[in-house]
Amino acid sequence: MRSTIREVLRLAGRTWPMLLVWFLGGWIVRWVVIRIAAELGAIDATLGLIVLPIAVLARLVSYIGMFLVLRDSMPTFTRLARGNVTDGSAEEAALGFRDILLSSVLVFFALYSAMDLMRQDLLKYAGLAIESDNFFTYADSGTTVLAVTATPASVAVAIIAFVGRFALKRLRSRLPAWTSIITVYLEAVWVFIAVNVLSSLFSVVPDWIDSRQFIRSLDDLRQTLVENSLTLRLAWDGASWVWNSSSEIVFLALAWLLVAGVVYVRSLTTSRLELRRRAQPRGTLLGATLNSAPAGLARRARPLFDDAIEIAKPLLLSARVIWRGGVVFLAVYVFAYALWVSIGDWVLAGIYAAIGPHPYAWWMATDQPIGFLIDLLVEPVRISLLAVAFDFCLRSSGRAADVALDDISSDVDALEMPEGESSNAR
Repeated sequence: MRSTIREVLRLAGRTWPMLLVWFLGGWIVRWVVIRIAAELGAIDATLGLIVLPIAVLARLVSYIGMFLVLRDSMPTFTRLARGNVTDGSAEEAALGFRDILLSSVLVFFALYSAMDLMRQDLLKYAGLAIESDNFFTYADSGTTVLAVTATPASVAVAIIAFVGRFALKRLRSRLPAWTSIITVYLEAVWVFIAVNVLSSLFSVVPDWIDSRQFIRSLDDLRQTLVENSLTLRLAWDGASWVWNSSSEIVFLALAWLLVAGVVYVRSLTTSRLELRRRAQPRGTLLGATLNSAPAGLARRARPLFDDAIEIAKPLLLSARVIWRGGVVFLAVYVFAYALWVSIGDWVLAGIYAAIGPHPYAWWMATDQPIGFLIDLLVEPVRISLLAVAFDFCLRSSGRAADVALDDISSDVDALEMPEGESSNAR
């Protein structure tokens, strides 16, 4: 435990300036994009809808940048990357960053929504849009600034973004490198809308389940048992207290570690792919899955394997690596994560108490800047904790992670082979 704390503080101390630059950059871009989206959303909800995902994407870019800053100081990561930690050229760095973004968008947006941060962004956007709205000019538009639910316009935007992203990813070997920016943007748009629509649809599920007669019967049985048994009542109250006080922080700690894992696994895949191509340019590109299929079937099935390899495989490998860390280590990590997040909350509460009472307008103007200053102190250490924890999990995985990374890099190499090109042609 002591060595882990020392390692986290050492890592944060060494890289603090760059971590702050990435965090500050993401925060500023997010704030600017929300304001721009609000101005456009006051004119037409669809315009705001296609700009707002960039705010969440900016936060993802900043966190990926923070994770990558720390990889030079992760000994197990460096060993698995076989010394190729930093990208060789600006083009390689940009393409590697693109691949990590595309692998992380779905996971990060789901986590962002689960943490209620997406709803906060939407509320901030809605408030600013309503301030800018001209009700006399746009009263008959039939849309609202929060038209992110399953409206025809939002569904159409999501479908267009998904189809466009699918086409760009399939043709990426023939397109210039700058089109990767459009691919990432379209990915963010369709995932943003899908997550919000699904959140709206599933928000009624808990109430529906609670209203079922079977659930009500179970609840009546529970109440009868706890009312007639002191032991059961104490056990139930204790279990409820533990669940209510720890479930959220445990989920967030493990979810953030999974996001860090996806970033680092995809970065390791890119590093190995670069080494492979330097040793044997455009080597054997057909992965085992596609190589075993007839040529025509493999060519038609290839787009379907694209997302499975680029998103699902890093996600599943990250989960396996984290599990290999062991229950004891994960418990220590969750405790350290919860403690550090709580320290940030305690410092914030202490500052509020020290400032004392002020008018509501004053707090509206100063609440976010104060919280932002606390984040500048808390976030670098929190990201360092995630890096140290995942590096430990990589070390605990041993040979299994090494073999899995080779498998993923082979499959990614196969996906990046231009269609019509075969391994026999090389």
